[in-house]
Amino acid sequence: MPDFDDECLITIFAHKKPHHTTVLFRDNDLLKALLKANVEKEVQLEVWSTKSLRVRQLEVFPSNMWGGQGLLGASVRFCSFQGANEKVWHVLDVGSNSPAALAGLQAHQDFIVGADQVLQDSEDLFTLIESNEGKPLKLLVYNTGTELCRELVVTPNGAWGGEGSLGCGIGYGYLHRIPSRPEQPWGPSFTST
Repeated sequence: MPDFDDECLITIFAHKKPHHTTVLFRDNDLLKALLKANVEKEVQLEVWSTKSLRVRQLEVFPSNMWGGQGLLGASVRFCSFQGANEKVWHVLDVGSNSPAALAGLQAHQDFIVGADQVLQDSEDLFTLIESNEGKPLKLLVYNTGTELCRELVVTPNGAWGGEGSLGCGIGYGYLHRIPSRPEQPWGPSFTST
């Protein structure tokens, strides 16, 4: 099974295409066919990270024998990555004993980057929280401290004893985007005199 533990952010924010001549830019069965045709063989992918703003090579070995569902051990969702780094919700203050705290959301370091459904607009997350009052809600969360993604389950509860159904502040927009950290410096810095 390929090790995707530290690739979570890339799999969420990435545009993937095989190293060969096929370009994958829409949801069709091309990726599935490519993986099926190369079971137990190396497949080269070029991965674009909107976080680091870089393309890098990634080798995967599609397999039926890793013990789980699928050939990669990862979920791939085709979405436009245009504006993807803008469609995130920054977790601000987290109330003690709130649903957010019980789920493990960390104030000022966590960004909600996805859910079981596509979140397109700023209000989509709030609508999702409201429609899941009292029910477990799976969220994909990126942490700037660890630079990793994790999946967590939070149960919105407006009667938890504090403000809101989650008990945390959520910021959206220009001031609440994931900070971009290039993997390598862009070059020497110069000071004008």
